[in-house]
Amino acid sequence: MAASTTVDSDLSPRMDQAGQSGPDAARTASSVAVPVGPRLHFDQIIQRSPVGMALIDADGLYRAANRSYCDLYGWHEDELLGRSFTQLFAPALRPTMLQRHRSFLAGEGSLDGEYDLQRRDGSPVSVLTESVRLAGDDPGEVHRLVHVVDITVRRRMEMTLADSQRFVQSVLDALSAHVCVLDDQGMIVAVNQAWRNFCQANDGTPAKTQEGTNYLAVCELAALSGTAQAPEAKAFAPLLREVLEGRRAEFQFEYGCPSPEVPRWFVVRVSRIAGSMPGRVVVAHDDVTALKLAQQALQQREAALLDLTASIPGAMFRLIARGGDRTLTYVSPGVEDLLGLTPEQVIADRGVVLRGIVPEDQPAYEASSQAALQNLHTWEVEFRFRLPDGALKWIHAKASPKPGERGETMWTGVMTDVSERKRIEAGLRHSEETFRTLFETVAQGVVYQDADGRILSANPAAQRILGLTLDQMQGRRSIDPQWHAIREDGTPFPGEEHPAMQVLRTGQPVRNVVMGVARPDQRQVWILVSAVPLQRNGQLEQVYASFEDITDRVRLESELRLQATTDFLTGAANRRSFMARLEAEFERLRRHADMSSCVMVLDLDHFKLVNDRHGHAVGDAVLRHVVQLMREQTRRLDMVGRCGGEEFAVLLPDTRGDEAMVLAERLRERVQQCPLELGDLRVEVTVSIGISPMSARDASPEAAMLRADQALYEVKHLGRNALHLAPAPPARSAADQ
Repeated sequence: MAASTTVDSDLSPRMDQAGQSGPDAARTASSVAVPVGPRLHFDQIIQRSPVGMALIDADGLYRAANRSYCDLYGWHEDELLGRSFTQLFAPALRPTMLQRHRSFLAGEGSLDGEYDLQRRDGSPVSVLTESVRLAGDDPGEVHRLVHVVDITVRRRMEMTLADSQRFVQSVLDALSAHVCVLDDQGMIVAVNQAWRNFCQANDGTPAKTQEGTNYLAVCELAALSGTAQAPEAKAFAPLLREVLEGRRAEFQFEYGCPSPEVPRWFVVRVSRIAGSMPGRVVVAHDDVTALKLAQQALQQREAALLDLTASIPGAMFRLIARGGDRTLTYVSPGVEDLLGLTPEQVIADRGVVLRGIVPEDQPAYEASSQAALQNLHTWEVEFRFRLPDGALKWIHAKASPKPGERGETMWTGVMTDVSERKRIEAGLRHSEETFRTLFETVAQGVVYQDADGRILSANPAAQRILGLTLDQMQGRRSIDPQWHAIREDGTPFPGEEHPAMQVLRTGQPVRNVVMGVARPDQRQVWILVSAVPLQRNGQLEQVYASFEDITDRVRLESELRLQATTDFLTGAANRRSFMARLEAEFERLRRHADMSSCVMVLDLDHFKLVNDRHGHAVGDAVLRHVVQLMREQTRRLDMVGRCGGEEFAVLLPDTRGDEAMVLAERLRERVQQCPLELGDLRVEVTVSIGISPMSARDASPEAAMLRADQALYEVKHLGRNALHLAPAPPARSAADQ
């Protein structure tokens, strides 16, 4: 036997005939020498490749296409060959694409990129393509080799993500509060419409506080400006920095804001979204100008209280406390709109307000009132109030004490409706919970890795798919050999080629990579992995890797491939796959006339008697037994196929006729010496074997099979349980060629 062979692809004959030379030819050579042991043929590699490949001539017609390419567009290769590649495009685009194709072959322009095409059945498909030019058969003739990858799912996910982002933005824009979201460096990543409108109306330069602006830097610059707002900015900026750095969860701050018309005051609530990765901080501004103006008016002109309270929102009140007695002396008319009670009702029955407070909020209301009365400090509380018509409002109440002339304490305060603010706060909490819930509940596994590739965080789906807890995953890297990652063909998947590690090296996203990973419970799980870089200030900081469990799909595809090429009863190759392999071997011999191969045809002698005497179940067992013996006597590169009932064939690449005779005799003796034993039943069987060399001089691969059949006939004619070698075919004349 020869020590090595040459393996070829289905596309390689056409590429080889194109006359390519030079360094590129070395990379696209039609064959490579590999050891005799475990090796694969290029036709199997290309046909099973998940990347679609096709060869297109200068007229735009297909010359060759692999299985992935045909499956992607719903065509069989025999139907696709000779057709124009423009059939995949919408009719209006076909002339343009054909012209671009010809320009590309002429060395002008590029055809690489993403395209929206249509399958044979008219359904849409999105693909990522790359094209290279190959020399043709004739001088000056050029073909295009195109590689395509299905990105339909990725495009659909991108559209879904865009829809989700638009939905979140629409929720923010619906809020009346001025809201922005910061990253943990203080950079604005999102603002709502109320924020934009306010900036435009009051500052006139919205670009200073739009997305991409560093809000922390703006605040710190204001603190150094020497303007009227500098003191407030000096107090606000350090607190904001503490939240951004995670040293403080939240804070509330009141400040004044310049306006072309009147001064305005706001309460800003800054809070960090718990568990957000990367960190996010929400800044929400509530306009408290009306309340602030009311407080200033009370301080400046207490005597004008009665005139002012009727015009401000909410309800003003005054309470006199002397010893244990408390008496309401005034309630503004606004209490009717606020609580649905007249001022007279509230003054006459102070308990009417307490009875309207929902029971769950009454203890806090009473406790705060008692503490303020005893300690004479500002009283402030928020509670839910049930109106007489059943409606529910959130009320904010605040009052300040002032000593009276006769030893009493005068409490002057205001109650306002903060239901809208509470609704906004609830909406913000819901938004925060939504972001957190998406990470926690999405069906795909999600993993964050730092710039060194170490896992920082993983969602529950990732833990479930990989069979590891978060504690077990944290700190591990994709290059860790404990993953035992493999490719679809069973070869090791180097950790350096993991999508996350590729992103760390290149800074570019990597999409839809299939790999098998070993779980701690010894199960193999197949995942489809994508990874994208997360950058800050131009530096790659983290990698976001997502994956889905495609174990069932991979196993089904493997099973379907096996069923399509294997005889169900014996496990040998079926006739179709055997003839395809025979065709490929014949093409190899035609390119390398100095090489030799043989084909054997075997028939079980008097097999009908086995079925007649013992039944078909025993006959089936005999067939499986003989196939097992044949596999034990042949090499891994040889192919055993079942051609009919009890007729088998064996393809012997890189084998001369005399070598085939030695193997056939060894096989014949082995079958004769190893009868099938089923309990007490012993079934002896022999085989007759016809052998024929294959030759590039043959008109077709079937010619060698025919000679082997004729040799088998000779063996049967002479008595069976023997073998016969057919002569090699004569040299073909010039006329035959």
